[in-house]
Amino acid sequence: MGQLIACAAAEGVLVGTDSRAEFFEPYGEERFITVDRLVPVTSHAVLASAGNWEAGSICKEFADFVQSEGITDVDGLIEAAIPFFTGKYDEILRKMCEHVPPDPVVNMYLVLAGYNPKTPEKPSRLLVIWDRPQPPKIEYNQVTQVFTLPRRLGLEFRLNQLVQQKASLAKIAEAAKAGMQKLAAQDEGIGPPFRYLTITAAGLADV
Repeated sequence: MGQLIACAAAEGVLVGTDSRAEFFEPYGEERFITVDRLVPVTSHAVLASAGNWEAGSICKEFADFVQSEGITDVDGLIEAAIPFFTGKYDEILRKMCEHVPPDPVVNMYLVLAGYNPKTPEKPSRLLVIWDRPQPPKIEYNQVTQVFTLPRRLGLEFRLNQLVQQKASLAKIAEAAKAGMQKLAAQDEGIGPPFRYLTITAAGLADV
């Protein structure tokens, strides 16, 4: 599992990920590969994935679906995301049943992050989506301010402090980058290149 960091502040949203994922060869050998975990969905929304490396392709399918349906509003994206990913999850389970006895552990972990300039009282959105194995189903939760996956409570506490202090997105990004570097030094499963995006009224931007 890769590392994902998401933080919603008054100024906008910060999303950060690493790019290292485990890949298993046909005969069981394990190696690390580089994946892009950030997929832009609209001008003001992005999907970030952790878990299995295949999640990136599912995120791109959602982005294509959103474009074909003409969905641009962040709240509309959230409404569309749950039925879409529930359907994809069901497809994955059916394909698994065709080849081997069903193993419901898919490891789908996603964050849909967006910014809606039309709702200045609550412009930033974070939606966490994951699969539960028993019984197999998609679950989700809207997060108010900070979320990390895997959970890093110390880093979440620090980022929450900055949000409460109304720190700039630049300062929040600085703290997130320092936290990611520290985690990478402790866990070989987390590795570069590290990517960070902000979402503000102006749209998506690399930081």
